[in-house]
Amino acid sequence: MKFTIDEQLTKLRLDKYLTEKIDKSRSQIKKDIEAGLVLINNKKAKVHQFLNEGDVIKIKAQNSKLETRILHDDSKKVKIKTVIKNLFAKKEKMPEIKVIEKNDDYLIIEKPTGLLVHPTLKNEPNTLIDLLIKKFPELKKIGDSVALEKNDQIFRPSIVHRLDKDVSGLMIVPRNQDAFDYFKSQFKLRKIYKGYVTLVHGALEKNDDIIDFEISRGVNSGRMAAHPEGSGKGKPSATQFKVLKKFLKFTLVEARPLTGRTNQIRVHFFAYGHPIVGDVLYQSKIKGQKSKIKLNRIFLHAQKLSFTDNNGEEKSFESPLPEKLETILSNLKKTN
Repeated sequence: MKFTIDEQLTKLRLDKYLTEKIDKSRSQIKKDIEAGLVLINNKKAKVHQFLNEGDVIKIKAQNSKLETRILHDDSKKVKIKTVIKNLFAKKEKMPEIKVIEKNDDYLIIEKPTGLLVHPTLKNEPNTLIDLLIKKFPELKKIGDSVALEKNDQIFRPSIVHRLDKDVSGLMIVPRNQDAFDYFKSQFKLRKIYKGYVTLVHGALEKNDDIIDFEISRGVNSGRMAAHPEGSGKGKPSATQFKVLKKFLKFTLVEARPLTGRTNQIRVHFFAYGHPIVGDVLYQSKIKGQKSKIKLNRIFLHAQKLSFTDNNGEEKSFESPLPEKLETILSNLKKTN
């Protein structure tokens, strides 16, 4: 495949140009460029390279998936043995994404547990956005203009909020740039209500409260850290909760994040002394808090979502707890 740049297309960025020319998402194009499959004037291209008049772009054919993956992963010093093992591993069945609401401006979906919302710097395949783009290809051209101007290394088409990989529940996915900009601003202004259901260890002393530990990125721990309010060591954060049901050794809680920090609900309940069931990252070693519940996910589900949409209509959605989580609750003994 070959393209020649004319004067009108000068100073356009390579990845943006190719997004318009070939049927691939920007993240897929980025991988091809990093793998050395894209040449400009017979030299390997750079991801954020700008085009000049007369530039000749050539896209090399991928001889095999193995060659492409090895070329790409070699730059990150990934062992070829691991790459080969991953390529020939049994293909996992991809989950179905349930669409609850669909209109011209946005989707309301239920994200299943075990699925990343978008690729990280590791360029993971088969994320939520990859699956959505196959069904709604218009999503791949929607994004954060500020992030793009800053040459953000991770392109998150149509993503205005996230759920952690092992968390399930409701998400908004804009279908055009105007809706994207609108919902992005609504999240920033904290005008969208998000309600989560979670099962935590132990008996909470209060039936309702606001957890206000500051949150910062942890040092060499792979997780976020909590600090007392007013310490100045992290970003101000707040999670409101109320108790729904009390069980022996566990409490079912409705949690509402009033701010939007990474892993916020998980970090806050961990720091509050009541870590979430199934959360292996934010789990304490306090005697008596070892869970006998066998759960290969976090007991955290985004159950409620309410907002005023970009047409001025009040919208509210609710998602039932996944069957596995309901089964766990039915087997727990309630307290009086």
